[in-house]
Amino acid sequence: MTSHPDRPLALRRFAVPAAALGLLLGVVPALHPVGCGDDAECSSDADCDDGVFCNGPETCTRSGRCQAALRAPCDDGLACTADSCDEAARSCSHVALDLDGDTYTDEACGGDDCNDEIPHVHPGAEELCDGLDNDCDGVVLEDRDGDGHYDPAVCPGGDDCDDDDRRRHPGAPEICDGIDNDCDGSIGDEADSDGDTFIDVTCPDGDDCDDESPAVHPAADEVCNGRDDDCNGMPDDPFPCVRGTIVACLTRCGSVGTGRCTDVCYGPEPDACTPPDETCGNGVDDDCDGETDEGCPTVDGGCPPGAEECCDDGLDNDCDGVTDETDCRPRGGCPAGEYRHCNAGTAWGWGLQRCNAAGTAWGACLEDAPAPGCPWGLLTGWDPFCCNASGACCQDTADTDRDGRTDDSVGLSCGPEPPCA
Repeated sequence: MTSHPDRPLALRRFAVPAAALGLLLGVVPALHPVGCGDDAECSSDADCDDGVFCNGPETCTRSGRCQAALRAPCDDGLACTADSCDEAARSCSHVALDLDGDTYTDEACGGDDCNDEIPHVHPGAEELCDGLDNDCDGVVLEDRDGDGHYDPAVCPGGDDCDDDDRRRHPGAPEICDGIDNDCDGSIGDEADSDGDTFIDVTCPDGDDCDDESPAVHPAADEVCNGRDDDCNGMPDDPFPCVRGTIVACLTRCGSVGTGRCTDVCYGPEPDACTPPDETCGNGVDDDCDGETDEGCPTVDGGCPPGAEECCDDGLDNDCDGVTDETDCRPRGGCPAGEYRHCNAGTAWGWGLQRCNAAGTAWGACLEDAPAPGCPWGLLTGWDPFCCNASGACCQDTADTDRDGRTDDSVGLSCGPEPPCA
């Protein structure tokens, strides 16, 4: 009979007699489990049992090999117990340990010590100002709300002004709740996150429109940045336009176009101003292509739609189906003695001209007049921003919308009325 010196003694003691007995009795050996080789040493866990209780049960693997227990039968997996095994009684015992030596055992192992790593924490211990539940009663007297700050009524030097409210302790952020969150004795800094002394607008009576930026508050100076620095609801309001926005502007040919407000909050230069589409009947090269009223339809022998009705020409100039109606303008005439703004073409731009006493023609364009709607001495020159804000017509003071008034036009959007030739 061949021996297997590499097998454990206990296994050789059981496996060899079983094989020999089978040969003596002429019994055909049982087939090995699926996956077992011809040299398999077990077909069930019973073939591997060494009879020893304290080293755990042996098992027969799928390959037909015996495997020792991976864990002793008396190991309960708890670090707070001392495990022991009685081979004679074939039984286990587990004794709770006292890891910190305070004579109290860990509550995780059946004891009553709520922290078995700190000797001064156990039932009956004196409460200390250390943030721990020293007597294991479930309450930390000096820090009841668990915010890390101690109650001065319990601990000398404690700084928590309300040890029952986690929202209140030194260093806590002030919020709009009407209480002293940071324990500084005042609610005056409530919701002043940026420290600029102005309260967040979300708080009652707050007026800081951006409480995350100390440079933004009602007393701040407005700068050109596209933001409302002084919290008055209007960004860049001391400047002609809001940085980066699309604004009206004068094109290189004098029409009113659109462009982007510059980084210094001024309107774009004429070359950066996009011309508008051509407007029919105003006698202006709106789109700056060198032609006037191109592509516009003509009616009644050359009547441009929207033109002013001229008297005594027998034409329907304004295309309203009526010829020479009573509100027509004299041919070549103007209101005697009336003034209107004009483009002087100089550095200041704006000029002023007056209709002659006979009411037959406008006089010369005198320069250095203020823009329409702008007071003398404040803003002069061809200033479209002042004009736009004033509500006056940018090109002249004619009654463009034909309502009998010359002071209600819509800023940059209005153009000059065509004169009667």
